[in-house]
Amino acid sequence: MHIRIRRTMSVMGAAMAILLLAAPVAAHEQRTVGDYDFVVGLIGEPVFTGQKSGLEFSVSSGDTPVEGLETTLQAEVIYQGQTRALTVSPRFGQPGWYQSVFFPTAAGPYTFHIFGTVEGTPIDESFTSSPDGFSEVEDQAGGQFPVQIAAPVDVARDAEAGAAAAGTATLGLVLGGAGLLVGLVALGISLAGRRRAS
Repeated sequence: MHIRIRRTMSVMGAAMAILLLAAPVAAHEQRTVGDYDFVVGLIGEPVFTGQKSGLEFSVSSGDTPVEGLETTLQAEVIYQGQTRALTVSPRFGQPGWYQSVFFPTAAGPYTFHIFGTVEGTPIDESFTSSPDGFSEVEDQAGGQFPVQIAAPVDVARDAEAGAAAAGTATLGLVLGGAGLLVGLVALGISLAGRRRAS
C-alpha cells in the first residue's frame, strides 16, 4: 500500500514538474523554419512595463538542441517602429536556449527579428506578440494590488510636461514683465514731455 502511494506521488511530482517547465514555453510562439524548430517569447511571461525581461528562444533539430548559435545568429527588438539590436547569449545549463535581457518600458506588442545562419542555413524570421504566440507587455498598473503606483515612464512623461508648462509660464512672465517695463518707460517719457511743455 505504501509503495503504491509512493509511486503515485512520484508520478504526480514528475507530471507537475513537466507542466511547470512547459508552462512558459506554451506562452511562446513555436515555428518550424526548414529543418529547425524555433520557440520564441519574452522572458518570464506575463511581463509588465519596467520589469526585467527580454528575448528568449530555443532552436532544435528534431529532439536535438542546436548549440553555438550565439556566434551565427543576431536579433533585434522592434516596438512601434523603434528598433534596438540585442546581444544573443547562450543560457547556462539549457542547451539550445538563448536570451537577451532588457527592460520593456512601454505596453503593447513587441516584435523579435532573428536573422543569420543555423548550421549554414540562412535564417530571417520575425516573431510578433499575438494571441497564438507570445504575450504582449502589459501596463504595470494592471498587475498591482492593492495600491497602483505610476510607472517610471509615466512619471518621467508628466515631469517633462510639467517642465515644458513651467518654461512656457516663465516665458510669459518675462514677456509680460518686459511689456510692463516698456509701458512704464513710455509713461515716464510722456510725463517728462508734458512737464517741459508746461
